[in-house]
Amino acid sequence: MTPGETASDFVESLREGSIISPKAYADRMQLSLARLAELADVPLQAVMQDTHSDELQDYMRGAVSVIATLLELNGGNVDRAISWFRNAPLEELGGGTAESFVASGKAKLARDYVRNLAGGATG
Repeated sequence: MTPGETASDFVESLREGSIISPKAYADRMQLSLARLAELADVPLQAVMQDTHSDELQDYMRGAVSVIATLLELNGGNVDRAISWFRNAPLEELGGGTAESFVASGKAKLARDYVRNLAGGATG
């Protein structure tokens, strides 16, 4: 991972044909496959064998879209963007992390929050 990796580079690094690779995603996010299954609310078998699962792909697409938005708006360091996504509480939205918002189906809310922050707004 290079500090100046583009959003497009980040997304491409996770692709396996037309889908996001659960293994590549878990590796980049420093997650176990079991934790990925938990976040995506799918059985571990889906992460390991049914990689085209709509629920799994929807979760990963949502997460990748938030991180890509961070990279597009702030330039960036992928490691910092991932750390923010996984750990920073979004206080103005009630304190959950962007990762928890995506896991609960609110990726758009997390992306909008990132755009607001980049524009100088808070909340």
